[in-house]
Amino acid sequence: MPSHPWFWYQEWNEAIFFHYQVDGSKLRSLVPRHLELDPFEGEHWISVVAFTMDKVHPRFTFPIRFLSTFHEVNLRTYVNKDGKPGVYFLSIEAEKWIPTLFARLASGLPYRHSKIQRTKNTYHLNGKRSRIELEFQVTDPIKHSNSRELWLTERYSLYRGHDTQEKAMDVHHKPWELFQVDIQKLNLRYAAYDGLINFGNPNLSHYSPGVQVLAWL
Repeated sequence: MPSHPWFWYQEWNEAIFFHYQVDGSKLRSLVPRHLELDPFEGEHWISVVAFTMDKVHPRFTFPIRFLSTFHEVNLRTYVNKDGKPGVYFLSIEAEKWIPTLFARLASGLPYRHSKIQRTKNTYHLNGKRSRIELEFQVTDPIKHSNSRELWLTERYSLYRGHDTQEKAMDVHHKPWELFQVDIQKLNLRYAAYDGLINFGNPNLSHYSPGVQVLAWL
């Protein structure tokens, strides 16, 4: 953890993970050159994570539900800079206009607004660049995550890709509690990346009830 005080509190709740193995040579063109691709045993991965952001607020303040709770979907890949592994976001879409704009300005991450609806077992997103229709059931807990599952989920640094001298944005939380998920319907598309991957056929998928997160600037 960083030695200086955290700035943000937030919760990432009811998360669905879809993980896809991808061609590293194609992935390289999507990631800024100052960030190294971070493979797992020679495999390169992209993940879609759909969840509900909740109770977001800066240190010494309190959450305001209209601004602090919203649904979010991100498309991310795995990178390394100066020996510090993290994630790089190809896309982040959020449900509400004001939190989307504020998050984009405050973090420098690629937030965009999209229409998102979810229930306990469904998730629907209709954006200019992407579409998700998902129906699922949570099944058995994963009592002991294997090394690939840990590598894909336990990431504690974010990179924006703007600056060759950039420092990581750090986060801290307890390890994700993962469950198996039975996907009953999945129609998922990112128009900009259709040639890279078949989003309707993930290699791995998981569900988690969520984590409480501290974040630094």
